[in-house]
Amino acid sequence: MSTVLTASPRKVSDADRGIGQLVRQARRRIGMTLDDLAKQLGLSYQQVHKYENGTNRISAGTLAAIANILTVPIDHLFPEEVLLGGSDSEDSEIDRMRAEVGRIARTIDDPKKLEAIVTILKTV
Repeated sequence: MSTVLTASPRKVSDADRGIGQLVRQARRRIGMTLDDLAKQLGLSYQQVHKYENGTNRISAGTLAAIANILTVPIDHLFPEEVLLGGSDSEDSEIDRMRAEVGRIARTIDDPKKLEAIVTILKTV
């Protein structure tokens, strides 16, 4: 049985705060400053800071723009529990492991290493 995520248009949820944290991590991983991201988005430093701290919610369009600027797949900016829908099913452990494989793969920059991982996964 899966949990339905509810969101208020005015209230920030734990998922919103998790998204902000993942945006901050992705930005820092590539060495981009908060000000640089804000300028590329056409927003103020303060607004992006509020997004990252989870004070303000990030719209879908802004989140897509952030993913594009940070060159990460948009699902990389969603916490695992959001992607899995808070599932309580028997498959939740498998889903968690699948998400972990994807998350790890997104951190690998060496094409040869990625190719080796793909080869291994195809043979299993």
